[in-house]
Amino acid sequence: MKILFVIHQFLPRHVTGTEQYVRSLALGLRDRGHDVRVFAYEPQLEAQGDAAVWIERDEDVGGVPVRRVGLHPDVVSNRQLADWSHPIAERLFRRALDEFEPDRIHVFHLRNIGVGALVEAEKAGVPVAVNLMDFWFVCPRFTLLHRDGHLCDGPPDDGLGCVPCLLPDLGPLLEPVGEPLRRTAHHALVPAGHRDSRAHRAAALVGRKERLLERLARVDAVIAPSVFLKRTFEAQGFDGARIRHVPYGVDPSRLVGHARRDVRGADGVRFGYVGSLMPHKGLHVAIEALLGLDGPWVLEVHGDLDVHPAYSDRLRALVGDDPRVEFRGGFRPTDLGRVLSGFDALVAPSLWYENTPFTVLEAQMAGLPILASDLGGISEVVRSDENGLLFDAGDVAGARAACARLVDAPDLVESLRPKGPARTLDDNLDDFEALYRDLAP
Repeated sequence: MKILFVIHQFLPRHVTGTEQYVRSLALGLRDRGHDVRVFAYEPQLEAQGDAAVWIERDEDVGGVPVRRVGLHPDVVSNRQLADWSHPIAERLFRRALDEFEPDRIHVFHLRNIGVGALVEAEKAGVPVAVNLMDFWFVCPRFTLLHRDGHLCDGPPDDGLGCVPCLLPDLGPLLEPVGEPLRRTAHHALVPAGHRDSRAHRAAALVGRKERLLERLARVDAVIAPSVFLKRTFEAQGFDGARIRHVPYGVDPSRLVGHARRDVRGADGVRFGYVGSLMPHKGLHVAIEALLGLDGPWVLEVHGDLDVHPAYSDRLRALVGDDPRVEFRGGFRPTDLGRVLSGFDALVAPSLWYENTPFTVLEAQMAGLPILASDLGGISEVVRSDENGLLFDAGDVAGARAACARLVDAPDLVESLRPKGPARTLDDNLDDFEALYRDLAP
């Protein structure tokens, strides 16, 4: 079977869990005899200095054929609209579709590619499955977080409430035209199109959720890796009966080189953090919690300090010269097993509704207890006093109490290690092969 994966960014420049997962699935399906290719957007075109209006090139990324496309910033004047609709991105996708002629399309993210890709797939008569990796279809920030970091229940006021969140300088200026914008949004495509003006950018946000969910409802299968994500889309008005719950499986090859650490080491309990250094990941909560603890402990932080320098500076200032917090920087994906070998427990202090973080699932497969926020999909895989400890998101005192239990009684690490078999990549390959067979062309 010929299968086209679609994603908003891809390796080797972008190395979050989604990209790693897509690569593992592609290689696994290719090993099973399928012809799998990836269509990926490249959001860093400006940084690369390409002078062309767009890029379109074929690459081999670790054994996976990739069609990488990108748009020059000069043709993306209305970034709020280009996030979910751009005619050039749609044409580049259609060209890849016509060249490859896939039997199935599996979408993992459409940011910057746009829902026009779903329209083109429908025109071509190719069945489409969409994996919901986050909240992009309902939230233009994709995190369901307000600008100030507080949790959001979904686009307020038909999306007009998203304007001050994403474009704070425009909010007060749009009050006189808010109602006309709202009315227009429900009857026509964003009227402004790709123009750089206040009204045009705001118009791209009004009614955005309704348009995207209407298009999502037309695909052949919708997949949610967590029950929480499924329920969130139901709460936003999407038909929950259309959503299949397919939990993530972990690729065991990601843990090559892992060896379990002896928690009775002289430096005490070694906590570990792996992931992006961004405010909504909540690392500052874990650091504040641990700095308030006496007793032997170490926190290893593995994440690129250069991606969000302002937040990295905030973390460094918080730590000061305390040697117990070690900033290790980023690491190669093939070194994950080695990195996890240095931990007794993983901290996942997220402040947003995580779907199901791959770092948590990988750490569990490596036998690590998880200390995490009781929020979103994390709560489905981490159970307090069974395979980890949960605390309220953002609660420094609660996080400190959880960490203290391990610092004061290191033997608790052993009793909290995950028990029982974990879902693997092979389980997902079985899931998706069966799904592809069920989708009638």
